[in-house]
Amino acid sequence: MWLTIMVWDIESLLDLSRGKLKDLLERADSVRRMGGDGIEFCSIVNARSGGCSEDCAFCAQSVRWDTGCRSSFLSLDEVMSIARSCRDSGIHRLSLVTSGRTLTDRDLDRLCGIYEVVSNEVGLSLCGSHGLLDEGQLRRLASAGVSRYHCNLETGPGFFPSICTTHGIEEKLRTLCAARAAGLELCSGGLLGMGETDRDRAEMVALLSGLEVDSIPLNILMPIEGTPLEGAAPVDPETVLRWGAVMQIAVPGATVRYAGGRSLLGEAVSIGLVGGIGGLLTGDYLTTTGSSAKDDVELIESLGMKSGQR
Repeated sequence: MWLTIMVWDIESLLDLSRGKLKDLLERADSVRRMGGDGIEFCSIVNARSGGCSEDCAFCAQSVRWDTGCRSSFLSLDEVMSIARSCRDSGIHRLSLVTSGRTLTDRDLDRLCGIYEVVSNEVGLSLCGSHGLLDEGQLRRLASAGVSRYHCNLETGPGFFPSICTTHGIEEKLRTLCAARAAGLELCSGGLLGMGETDRDRAEMVALLSGLEVDSIPLNILMPIEGTPLEGAAPVDPETVLRWGAVMQIAVPGATVRYAGGRSLLGEAVSIGLVGGIGGLLTGDYLTTTGSSAKDDVELIESLGMKSGQR
């Protein structure tokens, strides 16, 4: 029942904001500033790329699509070099990301060893993104120094089977609940531009609200040649701004952060940063390029803002 009520509330908020984008953004920014004025920088490391058995229609790392993505696993030295560079650049959080449905015991051992060294020697806040894990696996990550677990819902439950058939959104929800039970904060968001409707987006935001997630990555599809969504139409920047604001208002305890695809937004990036967006995923993404921490620092300073962990 709560899901139906929340979807209705979110759709009502969206309807009321038609033609009143400025008012919506101002309201979202007032909510954001309750958690602090700083813009939090985070970065991700593609610790294991390619070779994924899942069929997510947007992803270049699936073995089902001919995208030229190569399978590899970074060494401890490679991760440490990236982690030190992130720290020195003023980035607050670092997440290791591995392709694939889940982790084997061997992979989990390897990652926990890396997390322990990074935690002890670099001191960044650490996040993990390793697919569909159970509570025992997540407790091991927490013991190794991980404080937050990432698992994007991507979209609402009604549209999810249109973008992935090898696992369901219910499995993602179970993983997020297990992460919370293991004492981890939650990072979960969505991807706009896959052909979903506002209703699908509202259903996703309702779920994120019910989970009380701590971080919401706002991704915009960057169509990749060879994937089923390579010909997807671009999302209108105003749509992204509107949904970023709605996410912040609907989940007031979360940091909504620009993630993959923000380079497609142009000047709208700056508008969002004074309209509810409280974080930036800086550096490169998993299979696409992003922006440097230096450029992002200059961006927020041009807006009269500063970086800071939320």
